[in-house]
Amino acid sequence: MIMSVGCIACGTTRLGPDKTFQRGIPPIVAIFRKKQDDGAAQEAVEQFKPDPEKARKWFEHAKAMADSHQWGSALVYYAHGLKLDPESISAQEQMLDAAQRYYKTGGKKLPSKDIKQLDGPGPMDKLAVALVTWTSELDKPALAIKALDAAVKAEQFGLGGYLCPRILVIMRRARKVNRNHLLQLKSLAAECDDWDVAIAAGTAALEMDSSDSKLDDELKDLAAQRAMAKGGYEKAAGKEGGFREFIKDADKQQELSQQDSLAGAGGSRQSGLERARHAYETSPEVPDVLNKYAQLLRREGSDSALEEAERVYHAGYKSTGEYRFRMNAGDIAINRHRSAIEILRQDLESAGDHERAAMQERLDQKEKELLEIEAGEYADRSIKYPTDRGLKYQLGDVAFRRGDLGTAMECFQKAKDEPKLRTIAGHYLGRCFALEEWHSEAIAEYQEVLSNIDATDKEREMDIRYDLMVSMISSARSDSNGEQARDALEICSWIARKDITYKDIRDRRKEIDQLVRELG
Repeated sequence: MIMSVGCIACGTTRLGPDKTFQRGIPPIVAIFRKKQDDGAAQEAVEQFKPDPEKARKWFEHAKAMADSHQWGSALVYYAHGLKLDPESISAQEQMLDAAQRYYKTGGKKLPSKDIKQLDGPGPMDKLAVALVTWTSELDKPALAIKALDAAVKAEQFGLGGYLCPRILVIMRRARKVNRNHLLQLKSLAAECDDWDVAIAAGTAALEMDSSDSKLDDELKDLAAQRAMAKGGYEKAAGKEGGFREFIKDADKQQELSQQDSLAGAGGSRQSGLERARHAYETSPEVPDVLNKYAQLLRREGSDSALEEAERVYHAGYKSTGEYRFRMNAGDIAINRHRSAIEILRQDLESAGDHERAAMQERLDQKEKELLEIEAGEYADRSIKYPTDRGLKYQLGDVAFRRGDLGTAMECFQKAKDEPKLRTIAGHYLGRCFALEEWHSEAIAEYQEVLSNIDATDKEREMDIRYDLMVSMISSARSDSNGEQARDALEICSWIARKDITYKDIRDRRKEIDQLVRELG
């Protein structure tokens, strides 16, 4: 919670509720962390140890769900993984991306049973629940604040810092801006050392009630704290009267902060990146040091930073032998290619007729390169972790997109043994059989999947029934099987009653009617 720290002009201070100053912050502008009343919860925070290896499996399952557009399931799996490795920047980004896609496709509130499986007594359990609850209803500022509050209580300030600017955007886009939400964001963002978001949220709240003198004082404190974080205090402290001169500039800092965009919120992060770079150059073979530097480079996000992060991870793998660095480098390479492809697609949409052919050729080549990279990455990981069925599914997915049906079928058959992948792997196995024109096997596979489908996979049911119908049409035509044609007609009727606009269901209805008449 942000507290006024006394009169800035005269330099008086006031201690926080626990009678101590926090995190080495100069007392004149100290921002205090709320004391934890729950001793057990605090003990759980202190005893928490991340487990990136276990988290990796959850993240891979989540990605498999996201790749198959099962966004709701992906959110649950990402939350499971972040509970074990909350500082994974790639997982944070991928979870928010899945949340945005879930929202854009009309995703509904997740079933309580899916959320309850994440719950538990510790702060990390509460954080996971709050994250998945919010990301499944992304436009709800109240849920966003609860997620950020849970991150602070679990002392996951890196994750909190990642969420802060995104939550501010959500608040600004709300139909009606809630002043209390802005004040909560101001306090929580300061807990995460994101002074820019704290000031932006506080300034917006002050504009809604200009008579709030206490908030005005807090914003001056925040402006001074941000300036100190960027080095101003150290410069001012070196001369007599320098600190008082520095403090007098707090009003000016606040004025400037109102002109800042979120793109400028990286000042403190940039200094952190410089420190991490220096630490890495000093000790490039220390795993935690190189991982921290690479993570900050990934968060910085520019092309040059991502290229450097990939290089650091490759070097880290060579020097330490830790395979997670090899995978992180591969993930960056894959994401960089995906970003380049997305840019090419956007350019293609606005391109003139004389440019389209050449741009389409570049896009096709880039997509081919991406498939080659993914195939190599997942094949290597499957060799390293031969019993990981999530990796088998990912390798099968790439093989399917490359047209390597033999590899795809083998991988999907193994992935089916994982209960969480049974539906999607079985569906794609059926598609492989259908592409090979083994329609009897395809039909049997689709029917088996449908017989075992549960509520978490309901969003895929329409696709499976459609593919089953198509294989039944082909089988009925090749075997002159009137009964199978009528079964296909029954499925077609079910889909049409659910969604008459689904794919080409109108044309399929006419096709099956004609086939039934031909076969009697």
